[in-house]
Amino acid sequence: MTEVRLVVAEAEAGTRLDTFVSRHIPALSRRAAGALCASGGVTVDGRPGTKGGALVAGAVIVVRVPDPARPTAETGAGLVVVLERDDLVIVDKPAGQPTAPLTSQERGTLVNALLGRYPDLLDLGFGGLEPGIVHRLDNQTSGLVIVARCPQTFARLREVITAELLEKRYLAVVEDHALPPVGEVTAPVVPHERSARRVRVVPAERAEHGPRPATTRFRVVARAAGLALLEVEARRAARHQIRAHLASAGHPIVGDAVYGGAAHPALAARHALHASFVRWGGDAIVAAFSATAPLPPELAALGPWGSAAG
Repeated sequence: MTEVRLVVAEAEAGTRLDTFVSRHIPALSRRAAGALCASGGVTVDGRPGTKGGALVAGAVIVVRVPDPARPTAETGAGLVVVLERDDLVIVDKPAGQPTAPLTSQERGTLVNALLGRYPDLLDLGFGGLEPGIVHRLDNQTSGLVIVARCPQTFARLREVITAELLEKRYLAVVEDHALPPVGEVTAPVVPHERSARRVRVVPAERAEHGPRPATTRFRVVARAAGLALLEVEARRAARHQIRAHLASAGHPIVGDAVYGGAAHPALAARHALHASFVRWGGDAIVAAFSATAPLPPELAALGPWGSAAG
């Protein structure tokens, strides 16, 4: 059992307790965080927390995280390393590969491959089935994933992401229905009450006392045959944020059937979203870094994007 102490920031006031815990401890899903609250494993200012309770700024949250299951290292598994340092590694995850296993028996995930090359990751970060993983990508999203190789780097980068200071950009191919050259969607993204597979976008005007809004900005890079290649910035990038925001604006990602995106024969089982760029300006704890991952061939083949996709 590990105790994790968290303090609610001003920007997170009003957040549900289970959402707050799962956001800060990625090894715990929102459902798992709720179960932990129900069992007395989460306290708020020293009192047992209720999973749906709204938090106030400055509240001290203590989470007693159960000892995690351990994933298996897969030596020799494919791994595309974009940047390697003593304190972190950045890899380019292919579409179709889960970031982390759901059980200790699962194989073929990015974590299994990472442990095969970097066995010292095992107990880093929140440990368990997501050792060292600073942030995740959906299974069918390709692109850059940052992995911490020391506790200080993990803790600092989690703070940086929460404060929306890490620059993250994506490339997405969407349906072009009178898409403006630039645009922005700012609205909270919350779990869907009827489907664990998706999230729901809440109109910002209805969320005054609810979850804080997330922002997705985009610009059109190129257009072709009813499709558009977008460069997207989402510094928070909560679960399914980009996918749900673009769909709510009437421009679903191609191949994203969960949010109404049209199927495309060139995509097989993936959707057209790729994490293409990350950058951190650096500080005394984590030195500056940047990394780029080019558009995968199957997404490049959706249109004559050429060098615009680089």
